[in-house]
Amino acid sequence: MTFSLTKHHGLGNDFLVFLTDDPVVAGERDAWVERAFSWCDRFRGIGADGLLIGLWGQPGVDLVMTLVNADGSLAEMSGNGIRCLAQAEALRRGEAEVDLAIQTDGGLRSVRLGPDPEGEPHRSVATVDMGPARPGPTKDRVPEVSEAEVEQRGASALGLDATRSATFDLGNPHLVLLVPDPVLVDVAVAGASHESVFADGMNVHFVAPTDGEADAMDMKVWERGAGVTEACGTGATAVARAAYDWGLVGSPVTVHMPGGDVVVEVGDTMVLHGPTVFIGEVEVPEALNLELDQRRAPEGVSA
Repeated sequence: MTFSLTKHHGLGNDFLVFLTDDPVVAGERDAWVERAFSWCDRFRGIGADGLLIGLWGQPGVDLVMTLVNADGSLAEMSGNGIRCLAQAEALRRGEAEVDLAIQTDGGLRSVRLGPDPEGEPHRSVATVDMGPARPGPTKDRVPEVSEAEVEQRGASALGLDATRSATFDLGNPHLVLLVPDPVLVDVAVAGASHESVFADGMNVHFVAPTDGEADAMDMKVWERGAGVTEACGTGATAVARAAYDWGLVGSPVTVHMPGGDVVVEVGDTMVLHGPTVFIGEVEVPEALNLELDQRRAPEGVSA
């Protein structure tokens, strides 16, 4: 079997997308875990932060979304990913503008996608109803950071000098840490360390108000299942909610990430505005899973 995929990115957070109207194929989650683990590999596969499966033709919704991270774990929701999925569906329909109801593992989401205001043909802009930002999970254990590591790397690099923190549930979990300067954080080390205290994993974001700009936050991203990424849409939504609650910003909030900016409206329902870019198409043989190497996705991975 050969799979026809499209590749997209939302501010550098990139995804492979497979669309189908076959519920049996879409429902083969164990198989999709294996495929994501292989296809998302940046050295032996195509390369992506995650794989999106969009099932169309189901009653009551336009798409049913399944998201598998690059490490083979399942994710409930992605603010960047859902925009990429919407663009893929618009391309399938041959339409520049679509209004979609998308069922995710984190709940029903609505997406309005339209053309780029500046006329870039491969770029779309989307507005996503992200639902409410509910309280997130609490820590399950104490972080294991040695005094020697703190002395060697410094508290700022490890994100240990945060002055405030909050967790949120946006269909997936987020930890927001207010630090003096996100640029000083070694996200690969600090993100993994902070995530480790949550038994089911955690997206971790290091943030600070943008110098000289009102209602704006700087953010660096650690994503559960993907590691350091250039952007996170659900994470930016959590950051906007936290910063608003802490009295640092009004609404809407511009969130600056390494991959670019999004705008978040803060309210009982959070609304995310951001771009998505179509990169290209690729045909992938099922046999690629076997040809890459003998690695397999970790046993027992979950959202």
